[in-house]
Amino acid sequence: MDLRALRYFVSVGQLGSVTRAAQALNIAQPALSRQIHKLEHELNVTLLLRKPRGMELTPEGTRLLRRAEAIFRSVQDVTEELRAGTLTENGRVSLGVPPATGALVVPALARAFRAELPQATLHIREGVGNWLTDWVLEEQVEVALIHNPPRLPELRVVPLITEHMVLVLPHKSVRTDWPVPRVQRLSLSQAAQLPLILPTHPHTNRLLLDGVLARQGQSLRPFMEVDSVGITKALVEAGLGATILTHAAAYPDVLAGRLRTISIERPPLISTLALVSLKQHHRTALQDRVEKLLRETLSLLARQGRLHGVLATSKVLVDAPAPPTSKALGRLKKGAVKPSV
Repeated sequence: MDLRALRYFVSVGQLGSVTRAAQALNIAQPALSRQIHKLEHELNVTLLLRKPRGMELTPEGTRLLRRAEAIFRSVQDVTEELRAGTLTENGRVSLGVPPATGALVVPALARAFRAELPQATLHIREGVGNWLTDWVLEEQVEVALIHNPPRLPELRVVPLITEHMVLVLPHKSVRTDWPVPRVQRLSLSQAAQLPLILPTHPHTNRLLLDGVLARQGQSLRPFMEVDSVGITKALVEAGLGATILTHAAAYPDVLAGRLRTISIERPPLISTLALVSLKQHHRTALQDRVEKLLRETLSLLARQGRLHGVLATSKVLVDAPAPPTSKALGRLKKGAVKPSV
């Protein structure tokens, strides 16, 4: 494949117009069009469709654009690293994180990254589990933190944390038109009877929940499907339903008095947070250093009692002690309000 033609295609795909791409590349428009046609002929697919107001990517064009962007990012990273004379302290590494875990982990990680690698660049992308998995597979991020990642042959999966998931309910003061459980724990079957607000397939949390229920010979029909943790929690806070999340995802809202949680038993739902990357991807020293910093950050947060709130059943698999109990957390977090469970 001609890399020059591929670079021209990326410009057209990003700008949505042959005219604008030709101006940006400082080449004649007919010459640019010939390169795009040459690339389409070589691949035997249509990459772009001409529209009244520019060009539109075909599905094949969209796939190629994502892969090509990853290729040129990698080339840029290697070039910068080699020019700097080191593969560790310069360059750029991209990390994908889920919303709740990212909000907790990234500030501490960024502080350590800046202290140890001041000349390097850390690129953060936030997304839900299935997005993060696709980004790793498409090389849009080099490494990602993913809850319950799929076990695909292309992926290197390193478990870091196991955590019990909990039923998340509105605060006791909120009125609802459905019976809200007033117990401290309940079975998964009982939780499934509530008006649940859950993500759609193939969200990793949904796959986990459906898989556990299927093994019990049960199925699940959510009251509502929402692919946003923030919106889901807002709906629960308003009393429109309940949801199932990791304790870490609900913990800040529980502390603030917006939500409350109930333990799920018989069987418990165990969520695993893992470090995910491509097996065949060329690993740099910078990527290895960032993964090491991630492990150290998780260990630090666990020792400080900040990683999973008061959930003593969590387990950190990075050579760190388990998170403290609620009594220990109270000593660590002066003035913190103990959540209702």
